[in-house]
Amino acid sequence: MTSPNSERTEKQESPSNGWEKLCELLDPAIVQAPREPNTWQKLDHLLVVYLTHTVSQFPWFNQLALAGMIYSEDGIAQPNRALRNVHSFLRWAIPKRCACLSALVPEKVLLEYFSDPPGIRGQIACVSYTSLQLHVQAYLQTIPAERVTALTPFLLPPLKMTLQVRKLNIQVITQSRAKRKEQAGAVAKELPTLMALARRRYRWLADRETQVRAVADAVRNGQCTLPAVIQCPDVNHRETLTFRVWDRLSRIKGHADVYSRKTNRNPSNIDGVFFLQLVGDLPESPWFLRAIEKGLFQRTPPPEARRYVQEWKLPRLTMKQPTGLLRTNIAMGRVISWARRVAAGTPEDSRIVFGVAPYLAGAAVGLFTLVCLIQTGMRIGELMQVTLDRECMETGFFPQFDDPTQSWVKGPRQFYWRLFPKGRTERERYPVTAHMLEALYILIELQKRYSGEGLKQVSAQAAPFFSHTRRFTNEHKFVLQWKGRQLPIKSIENCLDFLLLEHPCRDLDGHPARVTPHLLRHGVASWLRQQGIPLDDIMALIKHVNITVTDYYSQLSPEDLFQKIGPALTALADLAEIDPTTIRTVGDLEQLAQTALKRYGVLRHTPGGDCTTFTPCEVQFKCASCPNYIPDPARRSEVDEKIATHTQATRMLETLGDYLQADVQRAHCRTWERIAKEMDALAAVKILSLPAEELQKHFGSDASGEELLLDLKRRQLLRSGDKPTHE
Repeated sequence: MTSPNSERTEKQESPSNGWEKLCELLDPAIVQAPREPNTWQKLDHLLVVYLTHTVSQFPWFNQLALAGMIYSEDGIAQPNRALRNVHSFLRWAIPKRCACLSALVPEKVLLEYFSDPPGIRGQIACVSYTSLQLHVQAYLQTIPAERVTALTPFLLPPLKMTLQVRKLNIQVITQSRAKRKEQAGAVAKELPTLMALARRRYRWLADRETQVRAVADAVRNGQCTLPAVIQCPDVNHRETLTFRVWDRLSRIKGHADVYSRKTNRNPSNIDGVFFLQLVGDLPESPWFLRAIEKGLFQRTPPPEARRYVQEWKLPRLTMKQPTGLLRTNIAMGRVISWARRVAAGTPEDSRIVFGVAPYLAGAAVGLFTLVCLIQTGMRIGELMQVTLDRECMETGFFPQFDDPTQSWVKGPRQFYWRLFPKGRTERERYPVTAHMLEALYILIELQKRYSGEGLKQVSAQAAPFFSHTRRFTNEHKFVLQWKGRQLPIKSIENCLDFLLLEHPCRDLDGHPARVTPHLLRHGVASWLRQQGIPLDDIMALIKHVNITVTDYYSQLSPEDLFQKIGPALTALADLAEIDPTTIRTVGDLEQLAQTALKRYGVLRHTPGGDCTTFTPCEVQFKCASCPNYIPDPARRSEVDEKIATHTQATRMLETLGDYLQADVQRAHCRTWERIAKEMDALAAVKILSLPAEELQKHFGSDASGEELLLDLKRRQLLRSGDKPTHE
């Protein structure tokens, strides 16, 4: 089975980025504006194409081209996103909100662009407009006055940060932070699930590749013909899936009517790269099969795929992807594209056609990224620094103290990565767990299999948005590389999105949350805090300088906070005043005692009564508020002692001015008074169950029936502390 990297190379781009055509459309004053020579030639190719084919049709073409050139000349980041945001804002504002660009007052139009309630698009436009404006202002201060005068007509209208604009920005930022914390809480709850899901999905793709390689060997040995049929379980091992195995040669020969004569003329020049076609309906857990059915991985996704992306809050997973990583090579892509196009769309001839190798490579990159981010809480920029050299890899032994009086002995070997944290100038240690080593081994072995050479010495200069480029001026064996180039952040995030397609993380509204590296970092901090890890230890793990930032990262969600303090609040509520209607009846108490005696044979003594359970006490001997407590009328003195103790404590605390604790003691007193009422009820029932002669003899009364009860009550002899002779 040939690897994705063994295909013929793609057509090389022209050495020119298209700046000649762009400069022909621009005003001569802007063409001569750069401070350094060859600035237009060094512009990003996509930026030049965007300006030439999209923005050149609008009256603010010169303004955006000048701002984009200055932005590119000043910093390492590209202005593509900022220019797109400002262009969208200007298209919305002109000519519907103002007649022309010169009449535009950005701060007034922005208030309407924020919409009601304020949305993120207004804040993005404000930030992008401000960033371009700051770069242009700094540039104008470094050139002569005559050149400033020549460029003044091509400047964007100045944006003033009024109080209303600032308030809207702060409001949107606050809402975004709250939403991020909500999503981080959802990710924190699902961290173990995400780990298990990622490992299971990678293993499923690896098993499919093994099956395809077995079919390829059988075809070469003449033991079977294509298309072959294989069966396998789905990702969750609930259903059995059936796939047809094709290669390009058999596919073209079997469908000669849909391919050109040129392709059919020399079929022997087509090598055998295998791919799969699903037979039957989608399983209950389709993972990426549904995305393939909707055309998400095509070069130009259809509208159905775009709706799928919006539903799951995902970007396009094929943008700027290197060949062989979530993206098949050109020849293979054409065959798969034709196979989807001519398929009937039925379960017997479905449009779910894919090659295993590029998706397996993407899953390996995503697995390595996910495991490392969850196990260490590191930033994605720090993970991109991992290299296979002595500067990064380190092994150490650490002491174990079995007995404080004994000398230390070597502990188990521990692996470390020595990386540059954000804002630091020295390398620091990052612990490497066994799961991280396993994911690293998987990625390295996969690259060896596909490239035949393993990791290569590559330069970090070509990776966009890699903030540590200045520290890696030479070539290194970066782990996150593909086809001899370091992987950019966008490609790494795409692999992570692919691995976690249709994941279970949902916010409070039930919407899916996109699992980004930064959101995983928030989730790890929140999960560690939920486990009771001290804040200082979390700060040391995720390499924060300020503990306030760590506290923000690891703040508990309202649900987790209530779950943590709920038992304490419940215990506090138990101290509140008891409604007299909640006093248990004599029948309830007798039934509770009989049930416990049948189960245990004996009751356990507690202050003033008995406990009907022999399990460990969950209320910490707060018997008066326990539903398993039965008062004993014969031990009324113990309850009276409790009431007297709490009453005395209440008076003392009120004297000292501690009214809160006095209320707590008063609540305890009321609870024991409720127990005393239950004792009185039980004592009355026991006394009335005696014969009248014994009652008259015991209390020294000649009355009988109701007259006896009134006499006893009047003489205050009907108390639960009395001990009748029958006991």
